Amino acid sequence: MSTRGSKKLVLTRVKDLSPSLSGKEVNVKVIVLECNAKDEGNASNNATLLVGDDSGCVSLVLPKTTALHVRLGDVLQLVSTQVVLKSSRIYLWGGKVERVGEFLLLFKETNNVSNVTWIKDPKNPDVLVC
Repeated sequence: MSTRGSKKLVLTRVKDLSPSLSGKEVNVKVIVLECNAKDEGNASNNATLLVGDDSGCVSLVLPKTTALHVRLGDVLQLVSTQVVLKSSRIYLWGGKVERVGEFLLLFKETNNVSNVTWIKDPKNPDVLVC
């Protein structure tokens, strides 16, 4: 029996996203809580979605053409999505998006890691703290 292609995907929990992962790729499984893809006032080519798991939530930026196919309650598996630190806040950006279910994932909306502002540690300017 061949084991090729059966490598288990390692998932990162939302609460574990931090500036130390900035510029790196992670895999997450999240449920879609909000999406601005259909907002007529949004002239950008990108859409921002609020997604979460049982540990917290985070903003996900996707091309609007992709986000238009995503519905509230969709469970998404994001493979090789990038952790981006922009304006001292964490976002997930792009990657392979796969819909793996709907309405079947516990989530915690109160711990939004994208709302955390990261600043330089006064004792060690090479480290960001919240």
